Amino acid sequence: MAFKCAPEPVAYRGPGLEVDPLPVGDVVGVYRAALGGAFSLGDPTLSLLVDPRLLPRGQGLAGGDIMPSAVRSAMQRERLVKGTCQVPIEKTRTPLVCQADGPGYVVRLSAPLALSTGHDSVQVHLVVQQYAIPKGPVAERLRFERAYHVVRRGSTWRAAQEARLPQP
Repeated sequence: MAFKCAPEPVAYRGPGLEVDPLPVGDVVGVYRAALGGAFSLGDPTLSLLVDPRLLPRGQGLAGGDIMPSAVRSAMQRERLVKGTCQVPIEKTRTPLVCQADGPGYVVRLSAPLALSTGHDSVQVHLVVQQYAIPKGPVAERLRFERAYHVVRRGSTWRAAQEARLPQP
């Protein structure tokens, strides 16, 4: 009797790549580089919240592991993000509203995916959705996804390349 195994689904985000088991400080450095590719992080009016769920490897937004609390805490401690809010899985006509001090953007990130064996080159995906605050002006329904090739030089990570992906 022969058994047929179902083929592994092809990953939409990082096909053929494995999650890079980087220390928390490096993961935060990678995320800082990716966020710096999408936003002017020095802008004092910028408000970023992080979705506590990582992006799934497959297409779409359903699923994904929970971001390690140590990474979320470090991102808040280093003032990369001001809190958490969840990006809706489905596109909706209703603008996203999050509890925050001011309007801004929710970011949902992938785990860093190894591009080299030396732990100095990774790929990270980023989904961004604009949000409004309760009783504030209505936010536009802006959502996009980008992938970044992030490299380390010494102890600093920087985004070397950016790719735009179809709207999630």
